[in-house]
Amino acid sequence: METFEAIKKRVSVREYFDKQISDAELEKVLKAGMQAPIGRGKYYDMHITVIQNKDFLKKIDNLTDRHIFYQTPTLIIVSARDDGHGLDKENSACVMENMILEATDLGLGTVYLNLVIGLIKENKDVLKELNLEDGFVPIAALGIGYSAKEVEPKVHEIEVSYIK
Repeated sequence: METFEAIKKRVSVREYFDKQISDAELEKVLKAGMQAPIGRGKYYDMHITVIQNKDFLKKIDNLTDRHIFYQTPTLIIVSARDDGHGLDKENSACVMENMILEATDLGLGTVYLNLVIGLIKENKDVLKELNLEDGFVPIAALGIGYSAKEVEPKVHEIEVSYIK
């Protein structure tokens, strides 16, 4: 798939089959995330956690009264250590976008999840189970799996100004 085709096909999927993605697909998605541009080249300030354990996913899902990650069979959490330059969120977003585009290229569905991160940060037991090194904080979450229904991509427009 051409890069721009993957960009256009990327949509948020909120309904998944109860089937785990393959290890080969997961590996490709993770490697794409690892190729993201990281400010100051501090890849050691980034961490990726893959959660596929159904009991742990259910524990996270039960932090609220609704399905907060749409029953995705794989939850990927990107964490970062803030080195004082304030690039933790930007770097995490770059890792996430690379993984999302690779997953789209592989025909997988994804959904970028914000609520999950807030709930994990508030729940010390769940946060502890992530086994993050000191100084690392969860920044972004990605649900990934096989889409249970076809979602049509939308054409988006953002106003552009030119200064020549």
